[in-house]
Amino acid sequence: MKRGSPQTFEAFCREAVDFLKSSATPYLMIGGIAVGAIGEPRLTGDVDVIGYMGMDKAFALIDAAVAAGFRIAPDERARLQATGTLRFKKGQFELDIILASLPFEDDARARARKHRLFGRLVPLPTPEDLILFKVLAGRDKDLVDAVGVARRHLPKLDRHYLHEAVKAVCELAEDLVPLRRLDEVLRKASSAPG
Repeated sequence: MKRGSPQTFEAFCREAVDFLKSSATPYLMIGGIAVGAIGEPRLTGDVDVIGYMGMDKAFALIDAAVAAGFRIAPDERARLQATGTLRFKKGQFELDIILASLPFEDDARARARKHRLFGRLVPLPTPEDLILFKVLAGRDKDLVDAVGVARRHLPKLDRHYLHEAVKAVCELAEDLVPLRRLDEVLRKASSAPG
């Protein structure tokens, strides 16, 4: 890349993955990149990952990100403590890291498969686990993503695993909304034209 030229998203993705690897950060890619690889393509300008680390490692990762040339917000450490998330920027793109905090996230990491994307091997969740991440996030765009993933993999989806994993999270949160979201996602995926 020439000095002063804008960075492409693909180049940023390689840089983000290389940074995670060089900082020995265990992660699982989720978000638009995972949706495009596993479900139905959509535009994104972020690299979204679940990071498997404690708070001490997360604070150290902020310093490593700055040393690697990422920009961080002045209140990044406070935001990390409040939300369990990190946001590192370069140009117009972001690396967003959500710290793993639920048992199902450990299961998702154990079930992950490596895929070659933008010239790198990256860990992606199974279709079921990506659906779970999206259903639990619960934003409109996440639910659209979940329907797309479910529609693409419908004949092979492990529905029993999906329901058991969501029920376990619902019990922890004492909230049945994610289970209703999952049922709606599967209903829409089943009735949507292929």
